Amino acid sequence: MTLIERLKNSGRVFIVGIAGDSGSGKTTFANAIKSLLGKEVVSSITLDDYHIYDRETRKKLGITPLHPEANNLNLIKTHLMLLKKGETIRKPTYNHSTGTFGEWESFSPTPIVIVEGLHTLYDGLRDYLDFKIFVDPARYVKRKWKIRRDVEERGYKREEVLEEIIKRESDYKRYIDFQKIYADVVIKIFPTDLQSSDRITYLTERAELYKVRLILRNLKSVPTEPIKLNIDLSDFVKASEKDFALSFFTDYYYEKKSSFIEIDGMMNVELFSALLETLKREAGGSAWETSRYVNAIEVAKLLVCWRFLELIKYELFSDAASNSSPSLNEDLDECDK
Repeated sequence: MTLIERLKNSGRVFIVGIAGDSGSGKTTFANAIKSLLGKEVVSSITLDDYHIYDRETRKKLGITPLHPEANNLNLIKTHLMLLKKGETIRKPTYNHSTGTFGEWESFSPTPIVIVEGLHTLYDGLRDYLDFKIFVDPARYVKRKWKIRRDVEERGYKREEVLEEIIKRESDYKRYIDFQKIYADVVIKIFPTDLQSSDRITYLTERAELYKVRLILRNLKSVPTEPIKLNIDLSDFVKASEKDFALSFFTDYYYEKKSSFIEIDGMMNVELFSALLETLKREAGGSAWETSRYVNAIEVAKLLVCWRFLELIKYELFSDAASNSSPSLNEDLDECDK
C-alpha cells in the first residue's frame, strides 16, 4: 500500500506549516508537496486571509502585515485546532490585487493541509503543526523575488514595492525571523558560489542559479524502512556537464543537532529524475515537470519532500502498529484464561 493510500485510510490530518517573509518562496515548496502527493490528498490555506486590516487601513495606521496585531492570530489558532480534528471551518479571504477582503468561505481538510504565511510558526500556532518549514532567502534574493512577484503577478508599482520592502525590514526581524528557531527544516537560499568559465553560458541562458543550504533537524524517530535516495557516483560524474556541488556536514542549530546539506549549480535531469522516481514510487503519486537541468532549489524541493515523507511514513506505520497491538486489558484477559 502506498503512502497516499495509507493517508486516505488513516482518518488523520497532518498539518504542514511553512513560514517566511513575503515573497520568500513559501508557495514554491508548498506546491512541491502538492505536486508529489496530489490535490486529493493535499490542500492549502494562506494566513494572509487572516489580516485584520485591508491595505488602505494599514497604510493609514502605519502598520505592516508582519506585525502580529495586524493579524487575527486567535482565529488562526482556533481554525488549526478544528482542522486537526478533521472539521470544516469558515474562513476569511483576502484579495491581493485589490488589497481588500472577500467573502468568507468553507474549507474542509484533506489528509494533508499546508498552512503558509508570515506567522505560521508563531507562539500558540506551531503546537498544531506536524512538520514545520521556514524559508529564509538572502536579502538580495528575497528582494528580487518579491519585486518580480508583486509587480508582474499582483499588479503593484515597482516604486511601491521597493518602499514596502524597506518599511517591513524592522518588523521582519522583530516578528518573523525568530520563527526559524522552531522549524524542522530551514531553507536558506543564496546567489551561487560557482564561478567557472561556463557561468557565462548560464547567464546568457537566463538560468536561475542559487546555492541552497538545508538545515534539517534530526528526526526523533525514523521509519523502520527509511526512504533511500541513492546516487550512483559514476553516473554523477558522467552526467555533470554543468557545474554542480553537493556537500554535507552536521552541527548544532539553535541548540539542536542538525544535518546541513548544501546544493549549488545545476543537476542533470537524469540524476534528478531517478531520485524523484524513488519518492513517486514510495508515495504513489506524481511529480512536477523538469527541464534538462534543474537548479539547487529544485533539488531542495525534492529533499524537503523526502524528509516529509519519512515523517509521514513513521507516523502512519506507528499508528498501524498501535492499532494492531493488544491493549493492556486484553493482555490481562488472556492471563485470566
